[in-house]
Amino acid sequence: MKRALPAAIVLVILVGIPAAAHHSHADFQLDRKVAVEGTLEALRYANPHVTLKIRTADGILYSAEWQAAWWLQYHAHVMLTTLRVGDHLIVSGSPARDPASRELVRLTEVRRPRDGWTYRVVEER
Repeated sequence: MKRALPAAIVLVILVGIPAAAHHSHADFQLDRKVAVEGTLEALRYANPHVTLKIRTADGILYSAEWQAAWWLQYHAHVMLTTLRVGDHLIVSGSPARDPASRELVRLTEVRRPRDGWTYRVVEER
């Protein structure tokens, strides 16, 4: 019984702390931003990151990693229904070091020109 209370306290603390471990972005050029324009072909609205698959006019498929779904919902008011497969989008983010992988991370802007909807990260200085 004497050990149960400290163990329970440690468990509560560990469960309450968000996971600090995260994947590396070493394969990406974080100091560079590129824009990709195309049609939203797939949307995975889930944690740990929302991912978009965007097909350009010349048929190239890009994968773009956005924020966590919970963060987009509560901080940017981007819901599961905000974007739809078939939407024409322009996304900006950091490209992979290997251009053949056709991946973007840390999206700083997502625009839907049809109606002017825009998600934009405000950079802190």
